[in-house]
Amino acid sequence: MLNIKLYKYLKFFFILLLILAISSIAVDYYRNSKIPVYPGWPPKNVKYEQDHIYQELVTDTVEIDWNRLNTTLENMDDFRMVALIRILYEFENKIPDSVKQKIEKSLTGFRYWWDEPGGNSMCYWSENHQILFASEEYLVGQLYPDKIFSNSGLTGKQHQEKARKRILTWLKMRWKYGFTEFYSAVYYKEDIAPLINLIDYADDKEIVKKSEIILDLLFYDVAAQSIGNTFTSASGRAYEHNRKGGPGNNLNGAIDYYWGYGGKIKPGMTYGLMTTRKYQLPAVLGEIAHDSSHVVIRQCNGLDLLELEQEGFSGTGDESMMMQLGMEAFSNPEVVRNTLAFVRKNNMFTNETLADLKELNYTLFRIFHLEPFIVKLINPPSNGVAIQKGNVYTYKTKDYSLYAAQNHQPGTYGDQQHVAGMNIGNSFSIFHTHPARNEKVKQQSPNYWVGYGRLPHVAQDSSVNLAIYDIPEKKSIMEKELLHFTHAWFPKEQFDSVYLVNNYAFGKKGDTYCAFIAKNPLNYKTGSTSDIIQEGRQTFWITEAGSRAEDGSFDRFYNRILNNKVIFHEKNLTLTYESNGKVYQLKYNSGFWVDDKKVNTNYNRYDSPYIQAIKGASEFRFACNGKFLNLDFENGSRSFN
Repeated sequence: MLNIKLYKYLKFFFILLLILAISSIAVDYYRNSKIPVYPGWPPKNVKYEQDHIYQELVTDTVEIDWNRLNTTLENMDDFRMVALIRILYEFENKIPDSVKQKIEKSLTGFRYWWDEPGGNSMCYWSENHQILFASEEYLVGQLYPDKIFSNSGLTGKQHQEKARKRILTWLKMRWKYGFTEFYSAVYYKEDIAPLINLIDYADDKEIVKKSEIILDLLFYDVAAQSIGNTFTSASGRAYEHNRKGGPGNNLNGAIDYYWGYGGKIKPGMTYGLMTTRKYQLPAVLGEIAHDSSHVVIRQCNGLDLLELEQEGFSGTGDESMMMQLGMEAFSNPEVVRNTLAFVRKNNMFTNETLADLKELNYTLFRIFHLEPFIVKLINPPSNGVAIQKGNVYTYKTKDYSLYAAQNHQPGTYGDQQHVAGMNIGNSFSIFHTHPARNEKVKQQSPNYWVGYGRLPHVAQDSSVNLAIYDIPEKKSIMEKELLHFTHAWFPKEQFDSVYLVNNYAFGKKGDTYCAFIAKNPLNYKTGSTSDIIQEGRQTFWITEAGSRAEDGSFDRFYNRILNNKVIFHEKNLTLTYESNGKVYQLKYNSGFWVDDKKVNTNYNRYDSPYIQAIKGASEFRFACNGKFLNLDFENGSRSFN
């Protein structure tokens, strides 16, 4: 009898729990469905003229029509504010009073950070946006110290103090860990703009000096990874035109201005480099950029998700969230609960980019800590947005540069990452990738040429780069598409000579030579002279670079590569390649060996002929051709000749 009663009570209890659970899910579902989502901001297909107005003021070439600022003031965001701040600080006496009032109203009513009232769909969190918003909040607060800002209710002085903490945190992170968006021509441009504004206008000496130091580090990256005026390398975030290389990338204006042809920078995010009266580029960086010797450059950039806890960034405090969100790590199991707590706290389910996180915004998930388990189970493609540590190896000569992010998260999704490629002199680049979507699908990333469906395991030593792809047979639950081929950008019309021979592709441009070796036959896609296709799921690509100086004639390079020994074991995904007296072996998701010696692909902060520094070093010393740059971040010391 007792057992029967106990059974009835337990049955009643479980039914009650089930009803409560279903009710909770229903209530949460209804609540989530009612959360409004703001449209993307600022509006697209609108002409913004603040950059050109600033240039016109600098050159004093035309009489300014100030009505051209109206669109900017009505659709303000952090990109548009860069030039507006320079206009205010340098040309306030030329601005009509009525326009000043409009500017003041726009700037003091702006939402400068995610913890302020209101909502929108601006991106506050990525590395470049963090310093853009913080620098602007600081400099606008400095302009209007006693004004009450209508959105926040704070004074300008309070905004200035609030932003100062974020600025110094961001700068310290870059000193210790480098740039999360490493070697990104797109986003380095958007770091330069706020840094040069702080250098030129901030009254705080600590901010100014530390901003100069971090800008030096950024330009070291550009100098060390550039060839000619092309800044294309392995990167945390790269788009199609960045990957395809050539001098028309996002930073070619700054490169030309500093160590190229002395050309003028066009109006835009980096125009302040040309008008600054305070920042001086250290001469050693130009020497590094012009160095034509054979160099190996190893560098560690950023952090892995598994390192967050040991580095003190695993919580939900301001610094932790700046690091996690700066990595664009949202749905990954290591951080998903932090992301959801952040989004709830700051009312950011209304943000267009973050709105899909509502699918995990359920009380039961939160109470029972189910979110990490769920995202592990479904493995959403959004996990590939996270930018993890890049241990980048670059081999650079006067004729080419070959680069790789060593052992970079093989087999995972890659939203905008670029892990391997070669610059053919200063002309263009070649690279291979696993496309995430069909060519006809138009989306920002990942797509046919941006990011990866699945990242390869890449390893490089000197002029040889090995890559193994292991593409699953079936797509994951939330994956839109899974293509069973890899392909390469190999533009026939830009080479002097191109030869495709079975599973080999050879190219010659001037004195630069290159070769792709694949597991399966290589053929240009029908109707294309730039897109080489390799069918298959378990495949490899070998990239070898050469030149007239190293190999003599192109025929000699061609024949040498054809006679090199290649062995690929498809079952255990092991690739062995012999070239120029060396034996290279790569085991997928395992290790990389050169002449039977395992290669350590976890690098120090800097390891190159120009600088040697461990992670956490208190000082950096750069040197090349008798020029030097000494940096001490904590003491705000910067000296160079």
